[in-house]
Amino acid sequence: MAAKRAEGKHLAGYWEFPGGKIESGETPEQCLKRELKEEFSIDTEVGEFVAESVFDYGEKCIRLLAYKVKHLAGDFQLIDHDEIRWLAIEELDSLKWAPADIPIIAALKQQAEAEPTSEFYANNAQAYCDETLAYDINHVRDRFVALLPNTRFITPHILDLGCGSGRDSKAFINAGFRVTALEASKDLALLAEAHIGQAVLNIRYQQLQLKNSYDAIWACASLLHCPKSQIEYVMQNCIDALKEGGVFYFSFKQGEDERLDERGRFFNDYTVVSLNALIAKFDELETIDVWHTTTPLRGQDQTWINGFVRKVLGAKKRESKQTDLKVAL
Repeated sequence: MAAKRAEGKHLAGYWEFPGGKIESGETPEQCLKRELKEEFSIDTEVGEFVAESVFDYGEKCIRLLAYKVKHLAGDFQLIDHDEIRWLAIEELDSLKWAPADIPIIAALKQQAEAEPTSEFYANNAQAYCDETLAYDINHVRDRFVALLPNTRFITPHILDLGCGSGRDSKAFINAGFRVTALEASKDLALLAEAHIGQAVLNIRYQQLQLKNSYDAIWACASLLHCPKSQIEYVMQNCIDALKEGGVFYFSFKQGEDERLDERGRFFNDYTVVSLNALIAKFDELETIDVWHTTTPLRGQDQTWINGFVRKVLGAKKRESKQTDLKVAL
């Protein structure tokens, strides 16, 4: 939904994703729900994060956080806008957008390109599980386990983020750890449940909203499907979900950008240098190791970029330097 700013407003005549400024004590989701009620007299349900945009208009700097929103009730009333339009993603370029909103459009297009990845795993769940269950990564799991808290009284709790077939969850369970397995694909989640003998949380990692819950997060070949427009948000949510001192493992395929492979799956690739640059954006993270490995897969060598990091004890989160915070639909 696009809304045209009313005459007399800043950037009158430009189109935007509607929203407004966060008030003291509000979460972005609470802000957006309130603003849409005030601007259109509608009730809404705020869903998962889409993207972030920071734009300097000169007189003020705007930080835009975009979320998916569902309209629950109420007829739209135009209070702060002259017009609204419902557009398909491919139609968004037909409007004259406020500059701060343009990166959100780019992110929507990018994420639409990534959607066929979900269809692939739905259509190929059993074949994917059969292939990955036989893949041996004991050497990485052993290093990961060696970094976990060593205590006689508390069993470390591991989040397997994007558990796929459940191969690694099963190995951690057999080793005596508490494990929460998360998998976005419903078909893979059901197969993983049968393999590990416990429930699998069937949500996308963009929906992870927990605080200080896990001693470690294992994200083996899962975050590589997260678009760059969302990767920092997802990484921050993972950091928040870790306890202080918690260990975080992730792996990506080697490359410079985003792409679709021969199967139509979306990939967000990194090099050792670019992955280190991503990690450096988070003050709460201490790098343990970032390295590359080459392994055979489907008849050819695949180069992987791996990272071990730790949530630093007593870390202070960075404060936003933007003077204005706006949440948009």
